[in-house]
Amino acid sequence: MSAPTVHRLSCLGLAAVMGLAASPPATAAATPSTPAAVVASEAWVRLPPPAAGVAAGYVELHNGGAANRLVAASAAGFGQVQIHAMRMDGEVMRMQALPDGLALPAGRITSLRPGSYHLMLMMPKRPLQEGQQVRVRLQFVHGDALPVDFVVRDGMGGQAGQHGAER
Repeated sequence: MSAPTVHRLSCLGLAAVMGLAASPPATAAATPSTPAAVVASEAWVRLPPPAAGVAAGYVELHNGGAANRLVAASAAGFGQVQIHAMRMDGEVMRMQALPDGLALPAGRITSLRPGSYHLMLMMPKRPLQEGQQVRVRLQFVHGDALPVDFVVRDGMGGQAGQHGAER
């Protein structure tokens, strides 16, 4: 082949590769988005005292799919987020981490609420303010992570040891 022919073929090949790289994959349009099996609602964080190293988060988790499990949570403004439960030990209410997560039965609503299951948002990077939104990423055994916006609100008036007040 002559040099001009090789040059033209190289240019055509480069143009074809660039065109393919610029176009979206064919499967992107063919894959319909499916709704999440778990839907969150009523998400809020109790406003802690200014110097507190923890805050409690509450949410309703509606599982419209098969049995699932909330196994982890994270939030950019906190060093760690844990899944906890409150349990009666005799006449004393105690908080307990759930390292294996929280079961979400199929077709049921699981409530994380004061005095029960909740998220412990630990090691805040700055104090929370009433009305602020905190994005928490919930991770499940099945399905994608679910980003949820929790609203910080005053929960004063709750029973001691419950990490919040009844809504």
